[in-house]
Amino acid sequence: MTARFHFLTLFLLAGILTARGQDLRTGVPLPDGRFLTAGECLAWLDAEGNVLRLKPLDKPLAVLAAVDDHHCYALDQDGEELIELDPDGKAVSREKLPVKGRLRALACARHVLWAVTDAGEIVHGDKASGWTVLDFNRQYDGYYPPMDFRAVAAGGGSIMVAGVRPDGTPAAFTSSRGTVWSERMLDYTELGQPCAFSAVPVALDYDSRQDRFFLLGSGGQALALPGCSHCNSLERYPADTLYARIPFATGALLLGSDGFRKML
Repeated sequence: MTARFHFLTLFLLAGILTARGQDLRTGVPLPDGRFLTAGECLAWLDAEGNVLRLKPLDKPLAVLAAVDDHHCYALDQDGEELIELDPDGKAVSREKLPVKGRLRALACARHVLWAVTDAGEIVHGDKASGWTVLDFNRQYDGYYPPMDFRAVAAGGGSIMVAGVRPDGTPAAFTSSRGTVWSERMLDYTELGQPCAFSAVPVALDYDSRQDRFFLLGSGGQALALPGCSHCNSLERYPADTLYARIPFATGALLLGSDGFRKML
């Protein structure tokens, strides 16, 4: 009876997870080909995106970033603490970073963790060496409009951050070391006509196979940002919002609202 009860519970939870898009908002690839995803619970998915295991959470997680095969960091929806998770998804440490804003996104490259805040701060470092905080809005006051950062990604020798200006329009910036930042234009061509990305930024991901960043946002839009700044291209998917694009060895797992999940 107990085994049957646990099986039915897992089956019902998996159905809820599939039906409710807000349950899967972020994730990272695992070394064995699976995925660790998160939202209102932690979910381990197989290589085809099927739910293998679920673990309840006291508070929903909004962001995951893998540092290596054994460490993963997360942010909850409040964005007040950096949470370290063990391989089983248990919180083993919590740390408040020296920022004035709310942490909105995480990324990792070469064991360096990057984070951004809604107050226009860009943070990098780790617990061992400490944290370096750049107040982007203060440093670029009068040059760029103040930013409310929503996303960050790192890879290919670059870091990219994205967010919204005071008028609500999206903007992105890149840097090689995190000290000097340049705006990355978000224009693209569609059907021979010039267009500008207008979605609210939700997440950034770097795909090493394609050597390009992807900016995800509202309206099911994903803007591909390769090294060539004039070669941007827009992809559209049947979801109100795209939450995450998780690259892995042979493709990517795309997560969106209302249960949208697609293997690319």
